[in-house]
Amino acid sequence: MLARNIAVLICLSVTTPMPSTALAWTQNDDNPLINRTDAEKAAALKQFGGSDETERAVAEGLAWLAAHQRSDGVWDRRGFDQLCPEDDRCSQTALTQLDRDADVGVSALAAMAFLGAGFTHESGKYAETLSRVFSYILAQQNVSGSFASDSSYQIYNDSVAAIAISEAYAMTREPILKEPLERVIGHLARCQQAGGGWDLTADTSTNRNDTTVSAWVLMALKSAEAAGVSAPVETRLRLLAHFDRATLPDGRVWHSDKTERTARRPAVLLGVSDRRFGPGITATGLYARAAFGLRMDEPVAERQLKLLLSDLPDFVELNRRESTVWHNEYAWYYGTMAMFNVGGEPWREWNAALRRTVLEHQERPVSRKGKRGHRYGSWPAFGKEWGRWGRSGGRIYSTAINTLTLEIYYRHVPAYLSPRGLLGPIEVRTYLKTLLPNEHGTVLTLARRLHPDTGEPILLELLESPNLDVRTRAAITLAELGSPMALPELRRARQRASEDIRAELDAAIARVAVPRKRTTFGRVTEINSQARMLLFEMDGASVYYGQPLRVMRGDDVVGTIRVNRRFTPQRSGAGRIESEALPIRIGDLVMTLEIQ
Repeated sequence: MLARNIAVLICLSVTTPMPSTALAWTQNDDNPLINRTDAEKAAALKQFGGSDETERAVAEGLAWLAAHQRSDGVWDRRGFDQLCPEDDRCSQTALTQLDRDADVGVSALAAMAFLGAGFTHESGKYAETLSRVFSYILAQQNVSGSFASDSSYQIYNDSVAAIAISEAYAMTREPILKEPLERVIGHLARCQQAGGGWDLTADTSTNRNDTTVSAWVLMALKSAEAAGVSAPVETRLRLLAHFDRATLPDGRVWHSDKTERTARRPAVLLGVSDRRFGPGITATGLYARAAFGLRMDEPVAERQLKLLLSDLPDFVELNRRESTVWHNEYAWYYGTMAMFNVGGEPWREWNAALRRTVLEHQERPVSRKGKRGHRYGSWPAFGKEWGRWGRSGGRIYSTAINTLTLEIYYRHVPAYLSPRGLLGPIEVRTYLKTLLPNEHGTVLTLARRLHPDTGEPILLELLESPNLDVRTRAAITLAELGSPMALPELRRARQRASEDIRAELDAAIARVAVPRKRTTFGRVTEINSQARMLLFEMDGASVYYGQPLRVMRGDDVVGTIRVNRRFTPQRSGAGRIESEALPIRIGDLVMTLEIQ
């Protein structure tokens, strides 16, 4: 009865629409799910390497999942074949880990596949399918925020449920979803271990720090952030510390600090040489960099990229090497998300192998009379020599995760087009205010690692630090990025500097002290008068955070702005209007001001 009531609420409540594309940047709120709608979806599919064949595979995968959902909303990994015709039962229900309750997690993973294709509980032919599953999921949540507190797969269940609810809320702004999302994110934050990771259960004392579990939690935090629900900054920083600690200089990422505790044996601390490694875990490490908003051109990231490209998706390799556990559909899923965020030639190479392998792997049985078999559109979960996780998750799991993988082209905006991650300038600046001046160096270290579009405003904040050494280092780092905003502090630092650092300061000053002519270089493209913000495009020139600009109409100054967003790949930015002589309008030119 409770689930039915929730379903009615979901279907009948009034929703708040998402902000429009044109206004998203004014609210400092990139929408990573924007490409799931019809027009944007078609464009993204073409731009990022999808095809009619991948879309057909997605549609067939969703149709199979919808046909195997129970009436109470559950996708049952152990008994989904009960929904098949007597004379055409789908094979490969789950065979292992049957004592572990994974219904919420598997059902949420299947729900993610529908959401990833742009369907919601409010619209589209799968509205009823999604209404049922969210009715079920929401009814499982307890007061702590967990959806499966008695399960030995608790954090898997909770994190995947959090992702599904986050995406549904971000896509619909359905009010009934917000409080459960806030509760589960709070619950996950409380379950974080001292080492920064998570274990399979909420027990924070195990100190096991399972990277695969932590990667699902990371995705949950990232998805919740897109929906406007934030985890504490300290939680994010500690999670980054886990990935840093678990990543070796050669790029490999280890699975966990300890063996798994069971009823028969206690957990055992592993030495580094005894810890498990594999392409799927390496992929979570590279994905984590993008999710946090870190630079993707650092040496460790480049080594991870090479490791993944040396082990492309391949069905022959799946059969030959899956006994090692790590060459499997899970590895393809995380590898796809990681490589998509890198883009360029690495993504094209990965995507070519991905499409060939996953499309050929999908089952499409047809009788002699042309009738489709009931497993048509699904993916096999295991075979003679492969499928350890498929034996645990069954055909529901394999079909959901392969469908999600083939939706990559539009599920999210890639990080190189939207580089702000979980550690954005607002969050880090807020965290900075909680620190003593002698602790500001930790934020400086982080800012250097962040993508310049994110790290730059943090470095500007550090120019005001009472810690003189931090101020100097922040100015030098800004100069390395080319920002003229570093020049005043560099000159002040040189006056007080010792001889051993003066040469470094002179080089930094020379880098940014180039005379800047007042030349037009761009055009205003969007205006939000209420927010006093405008968007502009550049014609080859570079601008930097905090830089003042004049807005011109012919020879007349019609206003001044100060840059507070910089979208490097698009050669465009945004600025807050500081003064306005006349109303600024679309088409007005932008002129730089010389920085003294």
